[in-house]
Order: sequence, then C-alpha cells, then structure tokens
Amino acid sequence: MNIVIIGTGNVAKVLGIQLKNAGHRVVQVVGRNEHRADELATLLGSSFTTSFSTIRQDAHLYLAAITDNALPELQQHLRLPGKWIFHTAGSVPADVLSGISENYGVLYPLQSLRGKQPATGQIPFLINASREAGLQLLKNLLASLNASFQVSTDAQRLKMHLAAVWVNNFANYLYSIAFRICRENQLDFALLYPLIHETGLRLSQQPGTCPDPFQWQTGPAIRHDDHTINRHLQLLEGHADWQDLYSRMTAGIQETGAMG
Repeated sequence: MNIVIIGTGNVAKVLGIQLKNAGHRVVQVVGRNEHRADELATLLGSSFTTSFSTIRQDAHLYLAAITDNALPELQQHLRLPGKWIFHTAGSVPADVLSGISENYGVLYPLQSLRGKQPATGQIPFLINASREAGLQLLKNLLASLNASFQVSTDAQRLKMHLAAVWVNNFANYLYSIAFRICRENQLDFALLYPLIHETGLRLSQQPGTCPDPFQWQTGPAIRHDDHTINRHLQLLEGHADWQDLYSRMTAGIQETGAMG
C-alpha cells in the first residue's frame, strides 16, 4: 500500500517505521519543518514536501499524524477528493477531516509513543471510518501489522483516551512523586522496579476477559490502617499537594472498597 504521512513527530515516525517494516511504501512525508521532514523521509526511504500544493495525489491512504490543535486547520490547505485520509488523535472527532475528502476516519494508536518503538512492541488501535470501505482498508492495514484493534465511535474513543490518561499520564506522575520521595531521602528508586513490574503483570497475565484491577488492591487504605495512613500524611507535610493527593486517593480506595 502506498501511504503519505502528514506530520513529522513521534507518532508519524513510529507508525511510519511500522508501516515500512510491514512492507508498505511511504511515498511521501509532509511537514512544515524542512529539516525534520527530510530526516523522516530519509529514514522511511521516501520523498518529502513542505507545501500542501505538492502533496502526491496517487497514494492509497493519507495519514494525518499531527497535533490535535493542528487538525482543524488542515482542511484549509488540503483537498483529496475520493482519497482515504485518517487522523491519529484520541480526542478529535473523525469528521474534522470531512472538508478534505468524503472518505475519512481515525487510526488512533493506543500507546505512549516517544519517537521509538514501544518496549512491548505492541500498539493496539481504535479505528473508525465514514464508510465501510474505509474500515476494511484499516482492518487490512492492521492485519499486516499484526496489531489488535477495536472499532469505536468518537465518543468511545474519547472515553478510552480519558482512561489512557489515568493508566499512563497520571500513573507516571505518581512514579515521579515516588522518585522524588526516594531522592529526598537518599533511597534507591530502582528498588521499586520489581513492585511496578509485578503490578503490571497482574493485569496482563489473567486468562479470559479483563478483570477489575481493584481485586488486587493492597496497602494501608484498603486495610483501613489509620495508624500508617496518618504517619504517611505526617511525612508529606512538606509537600501539601502530595499530601492532598494521598488523602484523596486513600478516600477513593476506601469508597470503592465499600461499594464491593
């Protein structure tokens, strides 16, 4: 499949490499910054352009891997009648591309991408398209990547994006707090790696349908160990925001536990 990638950031790079490795041909990279467009095009073995007026019109698929804020502006510069164009954003409706082509949709990678392939090698996707032919095109593409996917509405994708913020962005912030607690007290944060890994493995090694992770909840909150909780809160007196977060999360765990 011949593909044009619009964008030069982390998502464009990671998906571009995956598509190339799966045997697809990235025929052109489109980017505002000439150096970055040239760099990605060289990596993918393609040509590049910094002008919408010179975008190739003969690709099978156009992938808009640009920031959420930039997507509404795209239709001011680009027309691809009859061509399939998909964006990669989690929180933007598919029809933001409707002014570019009647054939549009979403190919949202449900993964944290930082310019290199994820350590797990796995990128699941949420997909949708304005017509069934587009869905089939995406399914064939993802089959070539051996990637899992779910067809979802804009509303479902936005809610999955919200869920992803909880398990990735917020969880990473909690790791950062733990790191700073360790650093302030001359403790080795790396000693927590096995605990972090074990928590993740409990979620991924269960057969069958996905169970509620709350069944593995441990710690002083679920035990209602008020003595330990109060000692922890005292230790956090120098960090009022962390102390407040600890209290709120403790309350949330106890409330969830009470609901059964």
